Amino acid sequence: MYRAKAAFTLVEILIVVIILGILASIVVPRLSDVTTISRETNLKENLSKIRAHIEVYRNQHVTLPTAALFGQQLTMPTNSQGQVSATRSTEYRFGPYIEQMPPNPITNSAVIRAASGADEQFPPGDTDGGWWYNETTGRFYVDLTDAHADQQGNPYNRY
Repeated sequence: MYRAKAAFTLVEILIVVIILGILASIVVPRLSDVTTISRETNLKENLSKIRAHIEVYRNQHVTLPTAALFGQQLTMPTNSQGQVSATRSTEYRFGPYIEQMPPNPITNSAVIRAASGADEQFPPGDTDGGWWYNETTGRFYVDLTDAHADQQGNPYNRY
């Protein structure tokens, strides 16, 4: 007597594949939302920390970091005049305030564009920008256009 081996039929396998495809189509968009939320949270944290370190710099130096040396003045030791040094010493006793300038999590750019006019409150925005800093007011923002917005429609460059 011939005995058939137990196995799945092609129809059963196709049904399982279709069910897995439906589940994947439900889960994948939710995962992309989590990624977006994570980037927005990271962006807010970076802005908060850098703004706080700008204030610490201002308190220790009685002036804001300069536009030309902004990244170095926050990541390297400085003296009371804001000059930077590669090594810490008794003269260069302030800072570093952050280990490195973090990239903008939306564009992955760490480029810092600077302004010096007191009337420039928000960045004009760059499509693929990093950060925007105003050396006169100490304002620090994301350097993106208004078209780049969070899930509630708030432009990132207004955070």
